[in-house]
Order: sequence, then C-alpha cells, then structure tokens
Amino acid sequence: MSKRRPLIGITTDTHDKPNQYESPCGYSISVERAGGLPILLPYKTDVSLIPLYVDLCDGIILSGGNDIDPATYNNAPYHPKAAPIDPLRQTFEMALLAEVERRSKPVLGICLGSQMMNVYRGGSLHQYLPEIPRDGALEHGKLEEGRYPRHSVTVEADSILGKVFGKTDVLANSSHKQAVNKLGKGLRVIATSADGVIEATEDSTFPLWLGVQWHPERLSDEADHLNLFKLLIERAR
Repeated sequence: MSKRRPLIGITTDTHDKPNQYESPCGYSISVERAGGLPILLPYKTDVSLIPLYVDLCDGIILSGGNDIDPATYNNAPYHPKAAPIDPLRQTFEMALLAEVERRSKPVLGICLGSQMMNVYRGGSLHQYLPEIPRDGALEHGKLEEGRYPRHSVTVEADSILGKVFGKTDVLANSSHKQAVNKLGKGLRVIATSADGVIEATEDSTFPLWLGVQWHPERLSDEADHLNLFKLLIERAR
C-alpha cells in the first residue's frame, strides 16, 4: 500500500474574474512533486466553515495575489498603483490564519501569502516598493525579456531556510511591488535581498510558519525551491 500523501490546502483567487476561482498550476504541481496531495480552498464561503477545512488539511499554502487593504495596517488609502485584493479573500485568509495558528498547523506563505502572515501578526507593508529609497535598488517586479527578474537572496544560516537549503545564498525570482515593512509579532527576518528588502520571515515556535516573498512554485523544477514544498510536506505528516 502506498504511503499516505499529506493533504495541502491552497488558497485561491479570482484574478478579476469575480464569478470563478483561479489558481496557477505551479502551486498544485509543486505540492504533488514534493509528495503531497493538493486541494484548492474556495474563499467565497462562510468563515464558520474554516475549522472544517483546517480539519481536512494537514498543511496550508497561502498563495500570491493582489494587495492587502492598507487600512488593515493603518496606512490607508491604497497607493495609486496598488491592485486591491478581493475583500472576501482577505477576510477568509485572515480567519484561516487564526485557525491555523490556533491549531499549530504548518503554513507556507508565498508572496501575498507572506505579506498576509505579517499583517495578520500586526506588521505593516511598503505599499509601493519602487518609491522606497534603497542602496543599490534591485528590480523586484518588472518583466524582463518575458520573465520576472532573479536575484540573490541572503539566508540566515540558523534559520529553517538555512537548514533546508544547506547554504546562505539562493537565487530567487521576483514578482512583487510590495514587501514587509514593520515586522509582525513573533516573526524573525530570515532572508533579505542585497537592497535590504525582506525576502522571508518565520516563527520558529510553530511546526512551520514560513513566509517567502518570491514564487518558488514557478521554480520547483529546481531542487532549492522544491525543497520548500518538501519541508511543508514533511512538517504536515
């Protein structure tokens, strides 16, 4: 009999098509490659059902998407170049995080997901990164020759990422205009880019509470990035 695959719930979006859900295939493909069984979580649902979803799932991925309402971290209004998140998605994912945290279920946040985890913990965001002064500013979101830019990320050796990668430098991709500003309660910065942008945070008191600013699901044919999903699967077992 084959070994049971941990069930990993992946949050969804609409990508401006309000009558349907959308999820880039990279998330589910990466979970499958890592040994898990992916399922998609519909967010236009009664939040009272969230405990049932968390009952079902062994781990959670908070996926990428549009921009969190800045009123949530006392920085309203939205920046003119922001893309507002569906309020129903934000409500669902904040409630989902509360339930996941209460039960200490493993969670991996990707791009928006990592920002959501920080704001949930009382942190804030830079609303528009290109306007933030930084020495040696890197391009973090603009398409270059049909692909998003890649740059080096420096990882803390004693962090969960340092242990997973087995090194303190990894090449990540970039597809974001926002980033962590004030750090949320209980979180630690564990990776940064050369221009000081926070690339990953963790709360090491949980089985897995890890947020990464890049998109490993687009790079899971590379061992470093697939290892993030393997970590989630391992902690979900």
